[in-house]
Amino acid sequence: MTNDEEPECANPLFFKWVSEWYEVARASNAKTQHTLKKACVSLQRYPLLLENAQDAVQLQGIGPGIADRLVKKLASWRKEQGIAEPAAVVSEAASGSANPETSTSTRQKTQRLYVPRYRSGAFALLIGLLKTYCLYGPDYFIPKSELVPI
Repeated sequence: MTNDEEPECANPLFFKWVSEWYEVARASNAKTQHTLKKACVSLQRYPLLLENAQDAVQLQGIGPGIADRLVKKLASWRKEQGIAEPAAVVSEAASGSANPETSTSTRQKTQRLYVPRYRSGAFALLIGLLKTYCLYGPDYFIPKSELVPI
C-alpha cells in the first residue's frame, strides 16, 4: 500500500492513516498487519463517505480498536488543521461518557432457565428423579448407581 499504488477512495484520510499503520506493522512483522491489510482493502473498496471514524466499524477488518485509533488520529488532525469538531461530536462528547453502552453494540445476555432436550441424558436423569420422588417422597435419597437404571 505505497503512495504510488494508492487508488482513489471515498475516505482518503482514513485510508492514508490505516495504510501507514499497515506499513509500520508490516515492517515490524506484527500480527496486526493482516487485520490492517483487510482494513485497507475495505476502506479502498467502500464507495461512500464515512461521516465519522466510528462509522468505519461496519467495514470488514475494522473493529473497535482500529476505529478508536482513527477517532484519536482524526481529533489530532483536526486540532493541527485548526478545524472545529462537528456539532454532533461535540454534543456527544459533552453528554458522552455517562452512558458508554450507547456507543457500543454489545448485547447483554439474559438469564434463561435450563431445560434439557427431550431424550437426552440429562432429561433421563430428571425423569428418574421425578419417578423416585413420586414413589418414595421428597426425603428419599437415591444414589447414582440406582438412578441410572431407572
